[in-house]
Amino acid sequence: MASVRIMFRPSTVEGKEGTLYFRVIHERVARTVFTDCHVFRDEWDDVSSSVIIAGTKERRAYLELTASKLKSDQERLDRIIAEKEVLKVKFTADDVVTEYRKQPESMTFSTFIRSMAEKKTAAKRYGTAKTYRNALASFSNFRNGEDVSFDALDKETICQYEAWMKDKGLKLNTSSCYLRTLKTLYLKAVDMGLTDDKDIFSRVFTGFATTAKRAITIEAIRKILKLRLKDGSALAFARDMFMLSFYLQGISFVDMAYLKKTDIRNGVLQYSRKKTGQAITISWEREMQEIVDAYSHLAKDTPYLLPIIRKRDGTEREQYEKTEHNVNRNLKKIGVMAGLHIPLTTYVSRHSWASIMRDMGNDISVISRGLGHEDIKTTQIYLSAIDNSTVMRANKRLIGRITKH
Repeated sequence: MASVRIMFRPSTVEGKEGTLYFRVIHERVARTVFTDCHVFRDEWDDVSSSVIIAGTKERRAYLELTASKLKSDQERLDRIIAEKEVLKVKFTADDVVTEYRKQPESMTFSTFIRSMAEKKTAAKRYGTAKTYRNALASFSNFRNGEDVSFDALDKETICQYEAWMKDKGLKLNTSSCYLRTLKTLYLKAVDMGLTDDKDIFSRVFTGFATTAKRAITIEAIRKILKLRLKDGSALAFARDMFMLSFYLQGISFVDMAYLKKTDIRNGVLQYSRKKTGQAITISWEREMQEIVDAYSHLAKDTPYLLPIIRKRDGTEREQYEKTEHNVNRNLKKIGVMAGLHIPLTTYVSRHSWASIMRDMGNDISVISRGLGHEDIKTTQIYLSAIDNSTVMRANKRLIGRITKH
């Protein structure tokens, strides 16, 4: 019968932490597995082979994490031994240690999220990676930078996190987004066998709350279009990017930033959405070309259609994010100038395009196709019967409504 015990080896240096290790014993042969866990002599109980949780808040947090990691690692060793004993195969203590070292090391929740974000970055899924990191940053802020093991995660912790976000004044959809992201990552860890599913998100809100209306009327769009703004100014550029986004069926700013001159052929713009990869086809109209022409001198040295990304040096994402931030800051000023009652942002153009198209009597499937909402199963069923020419004609009519005199 094999056994595993956690042991403490004191440091030979006075006042320094000792090292915790596992002793695997089978058929009177003992093997040692060292860990990266270190505690002081008075923080270890030899009788119960357990960490003594005491000290300052920071030290207690460290010791709790250490105890949790040790428990997780011991469970891995016990599981290896149990599987071999059930199969009744002959094995040695060395076999147990070798198999243990082949398995992935136990991860903390934060370490796991960082590793998932790195994988998304490597796959060029920069938006998803950023979402993961933002959720981790919020959760880490809640815990004052203290890490937590999967074993220590529970419903109470998640409920406290939700309450903390509410107390900080975060909107319901913002807190829900963070919780939904953490839940997705937690379930990934469950699928990978890193933890058991304890349904820790069952008492918090991870859905979508009804938000204030973000669409504006066709009359408001006309007001924005007719504002007298100085040519070449930051305000004019922000207004023009908003209008171009609207003309291009509510295209997202990231997709607009990456549009290339070669994406326009034979009077048609074709591009793939960064978010979903879905191909979008839009009839290229005079109003769109006029905006592009106004800024063509600033984009002449790049393959891009607009002067949002001006250098191809690995900082493309930072460039468009900075420009988007400046554009949204100026759009809020433009919204005030136009007498709007909601903050004007590039995303308002997307909501407004969909809302006005609906008010013009267009079928929801046409609108969904134009927006590229491929992720909604019900919408996909309707989309199969709608071709691109139908969407293009509807968008052409909409632009005519906006620019008519």
